[in-house]
Amino acid sequence: MEQKRRHSAKEVQKRRKRIRILLILAAVLLLLLGAVYAVFRHYYGKSNYIKDADVTRFDEEDLKDVDVDDEIGDLSDDEVNALQSEAAEIVGEIDHVEGNVYNLLLIGVDRRDRSWYGNSDSMILISVNRDTKTIHMTSFMRDLYADIPGIGVKKLNAACAYGGGPLLVQTIEENYRISIDNYASVDFSSMIDIIDRIGGVELSITDAEAESANGSIQEMCGLRGENPESHYFHGGGTYLMDGCQAVAYARIRHVGNADYQRTERQRIVLGKIMEKAKTLSVSELNAVADAVLPLVTHNLSQTDVLSLISELPSLLSYDRVTSRVPYDGLYGSQGTMLVPDFAATIQRLQTEIYGTTTVE
Repeated sequence: MEQKRRHSAKEVQKRRKRIRILLILAAVLLLLLGAVYAVFRHYYGKSNYIKDADVTRFDEEDLKDVDVDDEIGDLSDDEVNALQSEAAEIVGEIDHVEGNVYNLLLIGVDRRDRSWYGNSDSMILISVNRDTKTIHMTSFMRDLYADIPGIGVKKLNAACAYGGGPLLVQTIEENYRISIDNYASVDFSSMIDIIDRIGGVELSITDAEAESANGSIQEMCGLRGENPESHYFHGGGTYLMDGCQAVAYARIRHVGNADYQRTERQRIVLGKIMEKAKTLSVSELNAVADAVLPLVTHNLSQTDVLSLISELPSLLSYDRVTSRVPYDGLYGSQGTMLVPDFAATIQRLQTEIYGTTTVE
């Protein structure tokens, strides 16, 4: 009997010891999770998160003193109304697509001051298709037709000027029948700082492109109060471009195939940034995050960001595909606007992003 009591006492001690160990491990785990969350909150808090409902919408009177690029040429009111009615009839018959895809719109804005949102001269939709393990990078050209909610028919890049990221997202969704989850926006000056922080990107440039880029370098350095001399290109070649040079390269519009090729250059620069980010050490990424996050305006919640972070290791292995709207052979011009073949364009866009379409 005494032996049974001693044996029972030892078992109780063992159970208590195991419980203490589990409690200690749980406490350590909670501390680690707390530390990780604190670090995340630190970085997230540095970024410019803005709820869509808090973004002010402007009208034409509000923007009369800034350079909104919303001209549509010499189209008469009757021509605009006819075009709007035709587009609305076609697009209105097309549904959105549901699928295992995450869409993030990256917006690069051109503005001379922060009194307004700027013209969105770069609009690249990053579509993560988890089924096909593919990331699609689709540029929307600045001169595309857009019926902007509450504003009317303008060029697509004017949507940002009137209502920032949320209105641009809504405009693309309603005109091109895709769903966009979030957006992130930077102006060209901020993009210069971001590229400088990652140590520049290696790009090749032609003599003609170099001459054109030097004009942008002079303009941007003037706005930033910098001497442009150290940034100028001295002919074509392959360069490790600093931020000013890379942004100037991405802004080239009058060399090659006009704005069509400019959107290609923008996708090239974005791809180079992604590739460069993969090579950075943890400490380098930490320094970049500290400097870069305050430059980014977005509507990604903490939950959105945590979800993306958890997927990042797998996302880095996805294949990358690039495209552009309007598609070759599927658009015409009216005034200074590029007017797509709506049904054919939406069908191709949905199919590229989702692998299926609602266009019959």
